[in-house]
Amino acid sequence: MAAFAEGVPCWADVLLSDLAAGRRFYGELFGWTFQEIATHYGTFTRALLGGKDVAGLVPKPDGRMPTVWNIYFAAQDAAATAVRVREAGGRVITPPVWIDEFCVMATAADPGGAVFGIWQAGSHPGFARRGTPGSYGWTEVHTRQPRAVDAFYRAVFGYEMTPSARPPSAAPPAPPSTAPPAPPPGAPPRRPPPRAHRPTWSCGRGAGSPRTPVTRSADAS
Repeated sequence: MAAFAEGVPCWADVLLSDLAAGRRFYGELFGWTFQEIATHYGTFTRALLGGKDVAGLVPKPDGRMPTVWNIYFAAQDAAATAVRVREAGGRVITPPVWIDEFCVMATAADPGGAVFGIWQAGSHPGFARRGTPGSYGWTEVHTRQPRAVDAFYRAVFGYEMTPSARPPSAAPPAPPSTAPPAPPPGAPPRRPPPRAHRPTWSCGRGAGSPRTPVTRSADAS
């Protein structure tokens, strides 16, 4: 399979503290099968659907890290993309590095704080299956700085921005009257907002029917 065009979402993986539980969960939810791959940086698990790559499962190097899905965008030259990230006001968290012969991988954050991956294909181009039930279907960024973030992705990947209606997954804005009052002087700081409200990229999977994934998720948890 040919490498993806510049800036196209091309891979996703999830950081897990319990890989066996993750395999059971996603195997029951999406019908995935799994294959262990060893690299110089440790092992990871390929998730397959119909024998084709759809995702990766990665053990957490530190148990304090969040359980989170990571989305990767294709790059013809990961090092050049990392330079554009810095020039556009983003931050390179993990500089580009070869993962054996599979790919060159890097991690970065946009000006709003949403983290994403950069993927320069080697022997592993990324998704081998997309747009079908159980495979990659959609990704979107949640941000509090839309203008800065739009300009960032335009500069880094050449994205064109088109205004659209609020997606069904997005929560409606709270009316002004429901905003919490400011804490009184000396009060402890409020807890940070839920992760869903923090700057982040989310990754959606195709479903055979609206009800099937919800039912399987409940059974597999």
